[in-house]
Amino acid sequence: MKLLSPREMAQHTGWPEGRIRRLIASRKLRHIKLDGLLLLPENAVDEFLSANMIEPERQGRGQHPDQKQGALL
Repeated sequence: MKLLSPREMAQHTGWPEGRIRRLIASRKLRHIKLDGLLLLPENAVDEFLSANMIEPERQGRGQHPDQKQGALL
């Protein structure tokens, strides 16, 4: 397993380092702290995205996206 520092993770993902550090501080990204050094598994951001991905709602056949079944406009 390859471990990256927050700066390396930011370069790897294209995300700002501050965002990576905030997610670590809020314990939303998998990481380890060894002697004050923060390290993240290379796939930590991918895991975060998979766990927090919101899928779109499926629309009923022929139903307008703004209308819910049984709703009156």
